[in-house]
Amino acid sequence: KVAVPGLSEIPVIGPALFNQTGLTYVAFGLVLLTWALLKYTSFGLAVRAVGEDPRAADQAGINVTRTRYLGVLYAGALAGLGGAFMSVADSNTFTEGMTKGAGYLAITAVIFGGWNPWKTLAACLLFGFATALQFLVPTLKLDVPVALLLMLPYVLALFAVAGFVGTSRQPSALTLA
Repeated sequence: KVAVPGLSEIPVIGPALFNQTGLTYVAFGLVLLTWALLKYTSFGLAVRAVGEDPRAADQAGINVTRTRYLGVLYAGALAGLGGAFMSVADSNTFTEGMTKGAGYLAITAVIFGGWNPWKTLAACLLFGFATALQFLVPTLKLDVPVALLLMLPYVLALFAVAGFVGTSRQPSALTLA
């Protein structure tokens, strides 16, 4: 755990927000990095162009295959950091099936966030809060079925996508080869 001096002593929210593992702070930094990369760099412009119309991007001189591979490598590195967090920082062990569908929640968070890094972060925090309720509610001695708490993030994800999939605009070439 890394405590942010001064901020971690704030009552109630201080320990929850400012006494986290180092990978948590790295994750927030990576959201900022990803946003800046997509918004302010030529690579980000290329990624957005390839996502909208690969043929037009190719005609503009962008190497579509290379851009897609680099995008997948970056996303894979971020997913690897997520896995490292789950096995090292969160539970200090690796067990079979420990992700329990977290990848589907991540995809849902991207859709719910409208392919915007900041909105996706907010969706991830929402789903993370719903997941954390399965540990919080029993300590509060509330009579809520465990099965309901376990399925809450997925039900929330289902409602989020069902309610926002019509208003969210995905990249035009998302499923094109």
